[in-house]
Amino acid sequence: MPKPDAVRKTFVFAILIILVSAAVIATRGGIADVYAYSPRQHLEQWQKTDKIPSEEKLATQLANIRSAIEWQPNRAEYRDIEALLLYYQALHHYQAGSSSGYRESTLKAIAGYRNATQERPNWPYSWANLALMKASIQQFDHEFEAALIKAIKLGPWENSVNISVAEAGLLGWAALAPATQNAVIENIERGLKRNTPVLKKRLKTINKLGMACIYLKASNERKRLCGF
Repeated sequence: MPKPDAVRKTFVFAILIILVSAAVIATRGGIADVYAYSPRQHLEQWQKTDKIPSEEKLATQLANIRSAIEWQPNRAEYRDIEALLLYYQALHHYQAGSSSGYRESTLKAIAGYRNATQERPNWPYSWANLALMKASIQQFDHEFEAALIKAIKLGPWENSVNISVAEAGLLGWAALAPATQNAVIENIERGLKRNTPVLKKRLKTINKLGMACIYLKASNERKRLCGF
C-alpha cells in the first residue's frame, strides 16, 4: 500500500495542477476581455447612431477583437463582434462602389457568424445574422434556409431576431420552402406586436413592405403596418 505521505503529496500535486490550469484560463479570459471591451463599446455606439464608422476606426477595432480571439478563440461573442465589424467594412466598399470588396468582406462576415453558431449553437442572434448576411449577397442555399429556421426556433420573441429574419426571409422568399415561408410570416406577425415602427422602416428600406402586407393575416398590427 502507498504510504499516507505519498498519497497526500499526490493529492496536493493534483490540486495544484487544477488551480494553475484554472488561473491560466482566467488570465487568458481577462486579457481577452480587455481587448474586446473597446470594439464592444464602439459597436453599441455606432448602432445607436446608425452611422458607418471611418475605415481607420474599423481597422483599429478589428485588430482589437482579433487580439481577443487569439487569447480566447472559442468565445462565440468575439466571433459575432468580428463579423459585425466586417459587415461595416463591407458597407464601406458598397458606398465606394466596389462590388467585389463588398462581397469579399461580407463573405468574411458570413464565416464569422458561421463560427459563432458552431461555438454557441443555441444563440438565435448568430443564426439570424448569418441568414441576413447570406441574403445580402443572394446566397440563398441550404445553409441560408437552415439558419432562418434555427433563428425562428431559438428566438421567436427576440426583437432583433424578428427584424433580421423578416429582412432575410423576404429577400430570399422565392428560394424558401412553403413551410419556411409560413414561419417567416408568423415571425413578422410576432414582431409586429412590439416592433411595428422598426419593422416598417426596415421593410421599406429593402422594398419588401408591400410583399409582407400581401401575406400577413388581417389584424390590428397589419392595419398599422399596411393601412388595411
